[in-house]
Amino acid sequence: MTEHPSTISRRHQSLSRRIWKECATYPPLPRITITIPNFPWIIDVRATKTSYVTLEDVVDTIYASLRKTLSRSDLYAVASKLAPTDQYYAARAYEHRYGNRRSAEFYDDEKRRSLRRVDFLVGRTHFMGLVNNSRKSDQWQLNTR
Repeated sequence: MTEHPSTISRRHQSLSRRIWKECATYPPLPRITITIPNFPWIIDVRATKTSYVTLEDVVDTIYASLRKTLSRSDLYAVASKLAPTDQYYAARAYEHRYGNRRSAEFYDDEKRRSLRRVDFLVGRTHFMGLVNNSRKSDQWQLNTR
């Protein structure tokens, strides 16, 4: 979930436009909310090009939400909700993220931007699917490892 959605593939082949336009839920819904265990933000996904949420809407919204840079007030708010060890691991994830950039330009850009929401996944950045764990069809949980 740290790479741009355009890099997603299935068996080393890009996904077809038809797959990206498929309905993400059944029945089709115009909006869903996604939570991630031990993650302080909710991801709100809305249909963008059709009357229902598509796979593309879900993937693009998750990516955009996780790429958000945290402001000072965001950092203060999240710090009050997390244990010191979680804050420590988020900081280490940030250092690992910018340290893995291949070019000096990307390295400097990532380092300068500070913590992003994705850093609070503390390395659990492999998409393991969405599950509807509630009686409400519009509430989903993102599983990671």
